Amino acid sequence: MQVSGVDMGNCMALQIYGGQFRAGQGSTVHRHGFTLVELLVVVAIIAVLAAVLFPVFSRVRQKSHEVTCVSNLKQLLAASAMYAQDYDRTLVPARAGTAPGTLGYSWCVLLQPYLKSEQILLCPLEREGQVAARTTDLPHSYGINFSLTFNAGGFSSAPYTYRIAALDDVSSLIMFFDLKPGLEAMGSSYATDRLRRVDGRHFGRANFGFLDGHAKGMTAEETAEPKNLWLP
Repeated sequence: MQVSGVDMGNCMALQIYGGQFRAGQGSTVHRHGFTLVELLVVVAIIAVLAAVLFPVFSRVRQKSHEVTCVSNLKQLLAASAMYAQDYDRTLVPARAGTAPGTLGYSWCVLLQPYLKSEQILLCPLEREGQVAARTTDLPHSYGINFSLTFNAGGFSSAPYTYRIAALDDVSSLIMFFDLKPGLEAMGSSYATDRLRRVDGRHFGRANFGFLDGHAKGMTAEETAEPKNLWLP
């Protein structure tokens, strides 16, 4: 007779004695789990792997946010180009018109009809956004270059808002940028603010959108020297 492949006739029966398996004559197989030392070794290995991999995953996630931010800026530039096409090749102003109880409509509101979604106004690393003081505005985490679009303070003889035809080398002129949070601002003027409103939220770098439609990451200092990319 055989039981599970064991020949009972040849005395190879499987016998159970007090938690031990005894096969045949004298062969014993013990059941046991992991020892405490083995468990501690496994935990230590997992901790080391986590310490190595978590920064990598964080870097990858941050990079994906940076890519999304650049894409947002390109879409803002495309919307700005469509606005200019509708308004005699004039750049969208930082603020224009009159609105009840405010000084006017911000560039965000003026471009809103040209945007697929208002979420484009928000960087993935600055989802809360801000709205400009005393202005009819939308939450945004990008700013506009006042040097091209908001000469309201009479800092120069430049027009309030430029026409594209009046500008040279549009590939080297900043239109939009990562705006520092909490300012309640629409953008920045290099003449008065220098680089104080630029937010280096992407590993110390900020993303900038240029008038020709391209966008890229740079340090704030690289936008002022050796060539100033804010001023026409």
